[in-house]
Amino acid sequence: MRNTLHLLACLVALSTCSSANCQSDSSHFVKTGCSFGLLPAVSYDADLGFQYGLISNLYWYGDGSRYPKYDHSLYLECSRYSAGTMLCRAYFDSPTALSKLSPTLRLTADVTWFRDLLMDFSGFNGRQAIYNKDWVDEDADDYVSRAFYSHHRRMLRFMANVRQNIPDSKLYWQAGATVFNMDIESVHRNELRKELPDTSSLYDLYREWGVIRDDEANGGTVGFLRLGFGIDSRDSESFPTKGLWTEGLIAIAPQFMTSQDKGFARLTLVHRQYFSLGNPNLVLAYRVTWQHKLAGRIPFYVLPHITTATLTSATSQGLGGAKTMRGVVRNRIVGDGMLLGNLELRWLIKRFTWLNQQWAVGTNFFGDFGMVSQDYDADLSAVPQAQRDNFFRSGNDKLHSSVGMGVKIHFNANFIVSCDFGKALSSDDGTHGLYIQMNYLF
Repeated sequence: MRNTLHLLACLVALSTCSSANCQSDSSHFVKTGCSFGLLPAVSYDADLGFQYGLISNLYWYGDGSRYPKYDHSLYLECSRYSAGTMLCRAYFDSPTALSKLSPTLRLTADVTWFRDLLMDFSGFNGRQAIYNKDWVDEDADDYVSRAFYSHHRRMLRFMANVRQNIPDSKLYWQAGATVFNMDIESVHRNELRKELPDTSSLYDLYREWGVIRDDEANGGTVGFLRLGFGIDSRDSESFPTKGLWTEGLIAIAPQFMTSQDKGFARLTLVHRQYFSLGNPNLVLAYRVTWQHKLAGRIPFYVLPHITTATLTSATSQGLGGAKTMRGVVRNRIVGDGMLLGNLELRWLIKRFTWLNQQWAVGTNFFGDFGMVSQDYDADLSAVPQAQRDNFFRSGNDKLHSSVGMGVKIHFNANFIVSCDFGKALSSDDGTHGLYIQMNYLF
């Protein structure tokens, strides 16, 4: 989060509601019935105010025969900032809900509503769009506004996906659909806690210059269909110590499923791999993601979206921010195509049983890398010549990077509280970020 003081003096209230068969030896721990964790969402932002709310993840293990795998999982989140930004989300994941149709059919579904008073926007095509951190620094001589690289956005998203393993193999196919409705405006200065200068934002200037098209400027509706194939040989989903998880997805947004005059098609390839370094508690993991436009025109407000069938957070967007490049400004690297790499060393320092539950405490060290690999066709013809050197530079994008470390708390194998701190290695990408969320990045 931008300039955010996190107050995670949070009490993790963890409960069970089952006939749990919990043995004192954590290596033979078995969980049955229902388990859930409850985490207060608490933070502070100078612009958005105090954040308050609840995050919960409910797991149903049934008779425990699948443990640590679960039968059903329901993730619920509802939080609000005192200035107005609000998030409500429900994410359901079940390997068994469709078992009557097929024992290997898995269902996931998501409904999210997100009102963001300060949605980051710093232009297109990575370093082709100049990011000047002094323009958002109140102590700098060149200060313009804290909200210069922001706009207001309301997002409503519906998503569903089915996945089925191919018998006698680690291969699977998946299919699904996603529908977005985006409502975009200039920043609502009167809703922020601190007064802002009455000046144009980058979003306002791009609209004025026609870099953002009139028919896209206020958002719209986009629905697309997904089809993909993959291979998953991980030994665990929550904390893999070996194996790989690779998938390819094609997303097609037909014109009749969008509010724009053109649809589009995208290809997304993701490869993740995990290595145990001689100890199941010490793991090296990496992820490589490549996304490429195949046809059509992608609306500017969909450009940051990374096509995925599995959501581990409220949004799948970047590059930059909590789920792609920690420490880099959110959505800093945006284009028709992009390349992302993440490298992590994960260490579970201590596993133990406490209060009849299984716990683990660990840390991770990471490096995140990314760049635009396919430029967005932005029309700069109406940009005043005097402004071009302030906002745009020529040439292809170059590699952006950040490094950092985090702390992880595991509860009953699947409920994982994560805190990561990342630092951008170039001032052209921001400064740093602290992220408190659920689960590992990948």
